Amino acid sequence: GSKRAPAPRAWVAPVDADGAKGWSPGDAPAGRVLHPLKSVDVALAAGEQADFVLRPPSTRRYTIGTFGASDTLLVLFEDVDGTPRYLAADDDSGTDRNASIVYRLRRDRTYHARVRLYYPRTSGRTAVMYW
Repeated sequence: GSKRAPAPRAWVAPVDADGAKGWSPGDAPAGRVLHPLKSVDVALAAGEQADFVLRPPSTRRYTIGTFGASDTLLVLFEDVDGTPRYLAADDDSGTDRNASIVYRLRRDRTYHARVRLYYPRTSGRTAVMYW
């Protein structure tokens, strides 16, 4: 087969990567489609997750992020011939920032993003978007 150049890596703490690699989009429903610059409201209970599908319109660096006052983990996979391949993860670790991944996504490829809520500081609501 053809070889792909490695994609740039997003910042991931080692403990986050170890836990995130076990998540496989093939083990869950396909999820909602995320469109660039359109946020999606997500209401989750502690420990629940939401699954999203991304099909970027162009090849470039994108930011995928959560918004809101909740402790979240965000994980990104690429669908490679029907098999999910872990790319990156970010855990906001309950700090005053949101989970965010910056990654070069390619047009005509399919990606999966998963958001897991660890702790809802207020309502358990968050939003997810990529741009």
